[in-house]
Amino acid sequence: MSTDTLHSLAQADTPSTVDVPKDMTGLLFWAIGRFGSGILLAMACGYALTRVYEDHAKQTQQLMTILETRAKLDSEMTSALVHLTTAIDQVAKDAQRAHNTHAP
Repeated sequence: MSTDTLHSLAQADTPSTVDVPKDMTGLLFWAIGRFGSGILLAMACGYALTRVYEDHAKQTQQLMTILETRAKLDSEMTSALVHLTTAIDQVAKDAQRAHNTHAP
């Protein structure tokens, strides 16, 4: 939430004789006066949760990159194995033909 939004909420919530400062320090003191010291715990928890979700999103993105790379490498490996199998089969056929043409 922006400072302007918080200030508007604070001004609307307090009597007209009270002027809430527009800076973060003034808004913090207003919140403590209005909601008690529990607001500090709520703010700390909110900050911690934000960090946890940011870290989770970063880890998820890294995992997706790893999985995409792995899928590409697996596809290339499969293609290489198919070509290798075809080449081995061809060598085996050539060897069998060579053996049959030279047999007594």
